[in-house]
Amino acid sequence: MPRPKLLLASGLALGLFAGLAAAGAVEIRLVAPSAPGTGWDELAQAARLALQRENDAPTITVVNVPGGSGTVGLAQFAEAAPEGSLLVTGLVMLEASIVNRSASQLETLTPIARMSEEHFGLAVPAKSPLASVADLAAALKGEPGKVAWAGGPARGIDHLAVVLFAQAAAIDPQRLNYVPFLTSQEAVGALAEERVGAALMPLSELDGEAKAGRVRILGVTAARRLPGQDAQALGEAGVPLVLANWRGIVAKPGLARADRDRLVELAGRVAASEPWQAALARRGWQPAFLAADEFQAFMSAEQARLKTGLKAAGLLKPATP
Repeated sequence: MPRPKLLLASGLALGLFAGLAAAGAVEIRLVAPSAPGTGWDELAQAARLALQRENDAPTITVVNVPGGSGTVGLAQFAEAAPEGSLLVTGLVMLEASIVNRSASQLETLTPIARMSEEHFGLAVPAKSPLASVADLAAALKGEPGKVAWAGGPARGIDHLAVVLFAQAAAIDPQRLNYVPFLTSQEAVGALAEERVGAALMPLSELDGEAKAGRVRILGVTAARRLPGQDAQALGEAGVPLVLANWRGIVAKPGLARADRDRLVELAGRVAASEPWQAALARRGWQPAFLAADEFQAFMSAEQARLKTGLKAAGLLKPATP
C-alpha cells in the first residue's frame, strides 16, 4: 500500500531540538503523526512559542503524517526516519500500537520527555438522574449493559477509558454497552441529546457542551481534583482510576546518551518556561514533565496496563499464527 504523502509545515518547534545540531544535524525533522491543528501538532506549536527567542536554532521541518491513530507516522519513523528526526507520541499512539500489534516499533525508540497530560471527564446528560460517580457505578453493577456509553471508534482511547473505569469499579468490562461514533464530536453530541447515558472522554472534548449546560461532568480521572473543575476525582468515589491523554517526544533508536541528555535539558527548559505554562492553560492541559528514563518507565507501565485492560474486555485479538 503506498505511503501517504508527507504534508510539510514550516517554522515549528524552533530551538527545542538545537541539541541535535550540536551532534551534526543540519536539518531537524519533527514528525507529528496527525493532521495540522491536532494535539500532537499543537505540542510542536506550543514548544515553538516557548523557545522562539532561542538563538542558533537549526533548520526545522515539521512533517505531518496522519493516519492510524499515529501508527502510520510511527511505522515510517521507525523504519526510515533520517538522522536528526524526532517523533511526537502519546497515549493514542501507544493504545493503537497495542491494538495493531506494532508496539515493538515504539519500544525501540529513545524516550526524550513526557510534556503534558489531559485527564478524562466522566459525563452524563444534563437531565440524567445519575447525580454522582457513585450513582453511575451502582447502576452499572446492577445491570452493566443498561447504561449506553458514547465515545469515538471501537478500541480507541474513549473505549479503553470506559473499560478501565469498569475494571476500577469491579465491573465485568465485557458486559458494557459501548456505542462507538466516527468522531468524538458526534459522541458528545449524542450525549448532550440524551441518546446515550454516559461518556468518559478527554475534558477538552466535553468542555463546550458542559459550559452550555447540556452535559454534566461527574468526575475526573486525576489523582486529585483539578483547578477550575467542580467534579470530584474518581478515587474520592471509590473508583481508583487515574488516566490521562499524555503527549511526549521520542527520538530514533540508538541515540547517543549525550545527545539524548541535551534534548532532555532543552525539553525541561520548555516545561519550566512561562510561555509553555500559558499554552497549557489555554489548551486545558496539565504539566506532566518526565525526563528520559522516567518517561521510559512510565510508557512501559502504561503499555502493560492498557494491554491488560484490552485483553479483559476481549478487545485485543489473538496474534496471527
